[in-house]
Amino acid sequence: MLAEVFKAVIFRVGDEEYGLHIDHVLSIERMQPVTTVPKMPEYVKGVIHLRGIVTPIIELRKALLQSDVEENDDTRIIAVKVDGQPIGLVVDEATDVIDIPLDSIQKLNYGHYDVSFLLGVAKLNDRLLVLIDINNLLRNITSIDEWKNAMS
Repeated sequence: MLAEVFKAVIFRVGDEEYGLHIDHVLSIERMQPVTTVPKMPEYVKGVIHLRGIVTPIIELRKALLQSDVEENDDTRIIAVKVDGQPIGLVVDEATDVIDIPLDSIQKLNYGHYDVSFLLGVAKLNDRLLVLIDINNLLRNITSIDEWKNAMS
């Protein structure tokens, strides 16, 4: 009998590795020019035309780490679907698609801080992968600020 697994797209933001369940990922694209939309939060880079659909682009480095994106040849847009809406996530690098055994995922608890956007942390050999619930991350992006403040 096969062990149950969490199939994830692994990507890097800053020095950390994160994972999204593959069922949410539509595609992984090279970085492309983004049209700025005025009066958006700083983590919203703008919009792109992706496969015939105007798609908002979120810089995960700004949303998660509050630091500027340093675009290079490895920078990617991970197109995901959230509540039926495509959204592009700018990441420093998309590195793998892997199967993570469910028993290697540890849930996180940070008291009264809303970390519902974190599914847990997977320990695979010498790697720690932070697994993100993309639906909760994008619905509750303000909770990231609370979590970051608690950790600093």
